[in-house]
Amino acid sequence: MESWHDFCIAQVGASAALVGLLFVALSLNVRQILKHDWLTARGAQTLVVLTGALLEASLPLLPGSSSRAVAYVSLTVSLLTWGCSIALVVSFIRGLRAQQQVSVPRSWTVGYAVSAQVATLPAIIGSVLLTRGSLVGQYWIAAGLLLTLVFALYNAWVLLVEILR
Repeated sequence: MESWHDFCIAQVGASAALVGLLFVALSLNVRQILKHDWLTARGAQTLVVLTGALLEASLPLLPGSSSRAVAYVSLTVSLLTWGCSIALVVSFIRGLRAQQQVSVPRSWTVGYAVSAQVATLPAIIGSVLLTRGSLVGQYWIAAGLLLTLVFALYNAWVLLVEILR
């Protein structure tokens, strides 16, 4: 776990910075976002995955924690993040289908749902591997953290800039 210390510190900082960017995006465009349930779901889902990433990166930094304890808490956090993310993706897609203002191709909504999975599932896989003693799990978690940052950055961009088009 000690060899992941610097990576985790960098991920905590990056996640926290993106949470700040997300709050700026939400506050600057709050009127436009609140007009559409599907945009509020997208904002909430982005906050959920960033919070999950922040917690998952913070866990190995706790002093005196055993690898196994970190693995089980990480599994719990990643499962909760995934479950909340799925519920918000479903809400987002239902909201898009219900509104009549913007026509969105089915392939786009499927792509969004898949990208949300890519952002959350690696942490679950990695946590399960860690609970079984496989250090490869840490690489899965790292991949999930990095993919979450990409996913969240894209969503923050949409909520900050693309919403105004």
